[in-house]
Amino acid sequence: MTTTPDRKYWRTAIADPTPHEGTLVRGYDVLTDLVGKIDFGAMVYLLYKGELPKGNEAKIINAMFISVADHGISPSSTVTRFVQAAGVPIQCSVAAGAMMFGDVHGGAGEEFSRYIQELVSDAAASGRSYEDVATEYVAKHKRLDGFGHPQHPEGDPRGKRLFALAEEYGLAGDHIRMTRELEKALIKKKNRPLLANIDAAVGAIISDLGIDWRLARAFIVVPRTAGLFAHAFEESVREPGWRQITLDQVEYDGPARRTNDGPAI
Repeated sequence: MTTTPDRKYWRTAIADPTPHEGTLVRGYDVLTDLVGKIDFGAMVYLLYKGELPKGNEAKIINAMFISVADHGISPSSTVTRFVQAAGVPIQCSVAAGAMMFGDVHGGAGEEFSRYIQELVSDAAASGRSYEDVATEYVAKHKRLDGFGHPQHPEGDPRGKRLFALAEEYGLAGDHIRMTRELEKALIKKKNRPLLANIDAAVGAIISDLGIDWRLARAFIVVPRTAGLFAHAFEESVREPGWRQITLDQVEYDGPARRTNDGPAI
């Protein structure tokens, strides 16, 4: 990368660690304007949106963070525990667990946020009803990210609670409304409960907050790291170390014993 004389190598509009004052975050002095005056949900909103919340945005962010902070033994916590058992620094095992969040585990909210924002925009541009747009979308796709959960076949209770809070806080908008229409269309198509899971709930809520879909995974990964630290610590103080899958759970299906009759090197 080359720079011009009037442009520095790095640019950021997020924070400025000033030499004589506290760090400025989005123009606010952390020590005098933020510490002791806002909670973590408001700080996250400020970081991602560039402004302090004007209503209940921080409350719903805190609710989302609490709802996903831990989910017991799951892919991410399992990996964290395996790595911690090897004796690495605790932040390394947490980082390993955090890297498990992808399209299958914990990361579907990104794709959901992208398409739910597109569907709401399409409905507004075309003047079609949300029901029609949702029904057409479900008909065109074999499966949708954000619906159903293997541990909650009757519906993810976390999603239900967060949607209820969004309504209570006056934050439920077009994206939650579209999500509900997708649920109805999926249930009709599949003839079984296939409700919005935590990824869809978070994705719909942050979309109603006006947050870019590319930040959706942050609302899972940021709070879940708190839970992963707890799992890493528990693993280090309660378990003997060197965690291993027992050999009776490993099936070898390669070639049978064979010999090498070639010349020696």
